[in-house]
Amino acid sequence: MIKTFFSIFRESANSFDGQEKDEEVILLLRRHPFTILLPLSLFGLAGFVPVVVGVIFWSYLSAHGWLDPFLLVSSLWFLAFWLAIFYSLTIYTLDTVIITDRRIIDSDQHGLFNRKISELHSHRIQDVSTHTNGLIETVLKFGDVTVQTAASEKQFVFHQMPRPEKVKDAIMQIARTRDSGVKAMVE
Repeated sequence: MIKTFFSIFRESANSFDGQEKDEEVILLLRRHPFTILLPLSLFGLAGFVPVVVGVIFWSYLSAHGWLDPFLLVSSLWFLAFWLAIFYSLTIYTLDTVIITDRRIIDSDQHGLFNRKISELHSHRIQDVSTHTNGLIETVLKFGDVTVQTAASEKQFVFHQMPRPEKVKDAIMQIARTRDSGVKAMVE
């Protein structure tokens, strides 16, 4: 168990659990960093609430003997604040899409202990489309990538991916080269 724990320091970013022999990672994707910076900035503003309340009402709280309850509530506030930051960063980090020369692996983290991993082999890819919605997504160049699979199977939708056109091109190149025997090369 300890050996597997320390393996995270030895393995490269181009390997993952369940990787097949001679399978090459082409792209490792997470949502665009803007999608995590927005909640983190809101949490940062929420972190100032007890400080501002304490500065404004310090003399009132100390005069009426409410300083200890205020410090307790402030401590609980900061505990919730740090837990929310940890949760957001964990979900952001563990939500990944791995595109290899043979398949696409989508790992969706829905909670600390709820993960869904879906896999799509390259021979099932039929169409790939991108969707960019709004000014922020257009300026920062991120959007959704939809992979249409074989007839009876579902669509794979990867939300808020950076440079969705590059992701679409990489997936389409993998789909085109699956039968030719030539490995896909992505810039």
